[in-house]
Amino acid sequence: MPEKKDFFNRNKETIPPEDLETLQLKKLRKAVLYAADRSRFYRRTKKLRKEDARFRTIDDFAKNIPFTTKDDLLNGGIRENLCVPENRVAEVHFSSGTNAKPVFTFLTKKDIDEGNAYLARTWHMQGIRRGETFAMFASYGLFSAGFINHYAIQKIGSFIIPAGNVSSAKALELIREFKPSSSAAVASYYLYLIAEWESAGLDFKKTELRHIIAGGEPFTEKQRRFIEKKLGGRVYDQYGLCEINTGLAGECSEKNGLHILADYVYPEIINPRTGAVLGDDMEGELVLTTFHKEASPLIRYRTGDITRITRKMCPCGRTMPRIARIRRRTMETLFFKGMKIEKKQVEDALFELRGEVNPHLWRMEIQSISGRDRIVCKIVPSKGNAKTLSRAAECLKKKLGLNVKSILLTKGEIARLKDSKLKHFGDNKKK
Repeated sequence: MPEKKDFFNRNKETIPPEDLETLQLKKLRKAVLYAADRSRFYRRTKKLRKEDARFRTIDDFAKNIPFTTKDDLLNGGIRENLCVPENRVAEVHFSSGTNAKPVFTFLTKKDIDEGNAYLARTWHMQGIRRGETFAMFASYGLFSAGFINHYAIQKIGSFIIPAGNVSSAKALELIREFKPSSSAAVASYYLYLIAEWESAGLDFKKTELRHIIAGGEPFTEKQRRFIEKKLGGRVYDQYGLCEINTGLAGECSEKNGLHILADYVYPEIINPRTGAVLGDDMEGELVLTTFHKEASPLIRYRTGDITRITRKMCPCGRTMPRIARIRRRTMETLFFKGMKIEKKQVEDALFELRGEVNPHLWRMEIQSISGRDRIVCKIVPSKGNAKTLSRAAECLKKKLGLNVKSILLTKGEIARLKDSKLKHFGDNKKK
């Protein structure tokens, strides 16, 4: 595991809390002033003016500066929030579009270089070291996870295998050939690899993976233990979003929350219904403000992710605040005939059948057949028992109080997990 008291930048990672708050206030004023001066989006849509940056306290910032939402960005157009001439843009990336069409974000060379220095702290904290081999299984290309984190890991000095979302056979071949000590992927990609390797009867137990970073989507403690048991290493959660940056927060060796780079972004927790700022250790929606983004800054961006924040001292020695692991998103529910279905309800039902089905790979959909809606749960049986589907339907009915038809998640649907995040809910009925 990563060594305690082993820092990439000790001064920044152990900054006294009062000094951090002073630094945050200074950076918040600068961020608001920059957006008011450079962003058409913030001037036109949010009516932000330079004088709005004259707040005296962080509380004043929260009371007077409006939120930004994904819908705001989508409605504003791709370049509405571009704050530099296009000839200064070094890269463009977009969000994964899990719940909507993607949001584009631009990066200057300065954005990339500064981001590397901050993100390297997260990766180092999670066990990545100079001279060791790292396998990047996150997607490269327009999706930000591969490239942006690649640069930060290079800054540490690791040897990187830029695998991307390769086939399961190629992934195992690379792991056997180069013997990486660490890897990263969206959480469901590991589930895809394990399912494919087991289906093919491949021996994947003897790897040298010690640090397995899983990010990009929420995963449960049961899924963590499942991946650790199958792959042998320790799984660490990591959080980020393309609109701001990847690797913004990550678990240390204590695994008691994700240290967030609070000198790179400013985190708030709000009541998702009222927008009121909540205190420490209260659960709500995470809101982030960028301090260092030159091309596409964001002020009070509502992430849609539900968590809480604590500023209690961590045994690892880091003073950066911690957010709780993301369990769900504000949109991560399915409504069927007036009933609200939560992801955890489905997971708990399928976990009762963990000897017969893979409780981590499933998809629930609303379908319309001849004008009548029905709810379907697609599952992956561990055994070829014909009664498994009916037993799954019984467990789901008991847990949800609904008649759910259980069918097989096809190999094609499983294979597509290597190209995208696992979307557990879908509403496929015709509009």
